[in-house]
This record gives sequence, C-alpha cells and structure tokens, in this order.
Amino acid sequence: MIEQRSVAQLLKAPILEIPEGKTPVRLLACGVPFAVNSVVHHLHVLRFAEVAAWSPPLPSPIKGEIIRILTRDISISG
Repeated sequence: MIEQRSVAQLLKAPILEIPEGKTPVRLLACGVPFAVNSVVHHLHVLRFAEVAAWSPPLPSPIKGEIIRILTRDISISG
C-alpha cells in the first residue's frame, strides 16, 4: 500500500540519490484540480516533464484546491 503523505511531509523528506554536481529543485503547481492538471499536461506536451514525474494530487490548505510537486535535478556551476 502507498503511504499518503502531506505536502509538508513531502517537502521535508530528504531527496535520495542526487547525482554528483546536481541539486534538487521542487516545483509546485497549486490551484483548482482542472487547472493544475491542465498545467501538468501542458508541460508534458512542451517536453518539460512526464506527467508521471509529478506527485499525485495532494490536498491544499485552500479548500477546493490541490498541489502537485515535481522534483528536478539541475546542474550547479561556479
């Protein structure tokens, strides 16, 4: 069974297996479900991220809204 975790738990959780020379960045999409899912799918069409790379919809502290989280590893320089 998949453990349900809150947004705060997900943001506090350590990110494992970070490639050398990279740093993780978490991107949040927040809003009403239709809008958030539309943005996630549009970013997929633009080849930014696979839909499955985003977290499942998480409850937002704002009634009627959700949050989805994407973690990307970016190169750090200098």
